[in-house]
Amino acid sequence: MMTNLLSTRLKDIELTTDHIFQETVQLTQPKDGYRFGTDAVLLAASISTKTGRLLDMGAGVGAVALGAAWRHPGLQITAAEKEPLLAELLAHNIEQNSFGERVRAIQADISALPPVLRNSFDHVVANPPFHQPGGTRAKHRRRELAHSGDGLSLSDWVQFGLQATKPKGRISFILRADRGDEVITALRTGGAGEIVQFPIWPFHGSPAIRLIISARKGVQGASALLSGIVMHHANGALSEAANKVMSGDGLQITHPNIPQPK
Repeated sequence: MMTNLLSTRLKDIELTTDHIFQETVQLTQPKDGYRFGTDAVLLAASISTKTGRLLDMGAGVGAVALGAAWRHPGLQITAAEKEPLLAELLAHNIEQNSFGERVRAIQADISALPPVLRNSFDHVVANPPFHQPGGTRAKHRRRELAHSGDGLSLSDWVQFGLQATKPKGRISFILRADRGDEVITALRTGGAGEIVQFPIWPFHGSPAIRLIISARKGVQGASALLSGIVMHHANGALSEAANKVMSGDGLQITHPNIPQPK
């Protein structure tokens, strides 16, 4: 079975088994190199699309895709990962969480997704490499690729994401707060509107360190800045809101001009 296959192919890679959403979703990942973290959980929690098709670009070992699958049983999810080792672990994690009927793993570069996937997703999400080029490089290759990418810019990620999104569909990213303007500019250039920014504050009164940015393809509409979420109390403990999200609750990231269902 898949577990034996992993032990053969990855015999020189030390793996750990970790969990999200109160240990309801289990994820095997390399002990060294890039490992999923809070950003992936927050992005999964931000997905409000409950039915239809979702694409997770640069899915890694599947934290976002499987978190979304657990939260929304009506979604059909395609998880695309370029790195062969991570793509193998992604497929394994889909199987070990029994999501094989709703989540499909493909090993693919986001710049070369199959043409059949164009204009086909109700929601496209990504936790892209968002460190500034030219900064301190990570020692581990997979961590460096996850942090800084392999030549694609944030604008490229937006472009390829919009290509996969249906007209009037949604596209969402989580990234460093100081790079939000790049994504917003690319979204507007690509014809997306109703752009929503959701800041993530580490502590009350501190600068935001992350942004979740969401928009709709081919829709005109003003942008909105939401109140966001404060992650920690002054003593370092998770805030009540953050605790709820880490346990599986959703983040309300919706444009204030869009009526909400009663």
